Amino acid sequence: PTTRSEHRMGGDSPQDGDSNIQTLRAALSSEDSVERDEAVEALGESGLPEAVAPLKLALKDEDEDVREAAIAALANIGGDEAAHALATALQDQDALVREAAVEALADIGGETAVRLLKQALTDEDESVREIAAELLEDLRHHIR
Repeated sequence: PTTRSEHRMGGDSPQDGDSNIQTLRAALSSEDSVERDEAVEALGESGLPEAVAPLKLALKDEDEDVREAAIAALANIGGDEAAHALATALQDQDALVREAAVEALADIGGETAVRLLKQALTDEDESVREIAAELLEDLRHHIR
């Protein structure tokens, strides 16, 4: 049986994934925010490291929902490259987007994520700072 993500991505061969990443990347330029949001979700569901670059672009989308979906997609993919991409979201004008980025970084973990979480301790928004501090403390206890 084909999973939902494989069905959406058109299969599981590397060529299919690359082709569909390009198709989804093109959908990120749609004028329809719902279409952009769906493309971001599909990129995240792919789990492919190649999806990080287009998701990084989506972090600059005009629509807050698309930016938050890109954060969740990057957390789903995980890894150092995704954590690096989330540095963009920590600069977002919307505090809720920055909070989502902090939570995604904690989910990803690793040295890059911890470094970025420490940077979030100086965010202008108290809520972002508090969440970053709490998640850093959770990560410290988890490491021990």
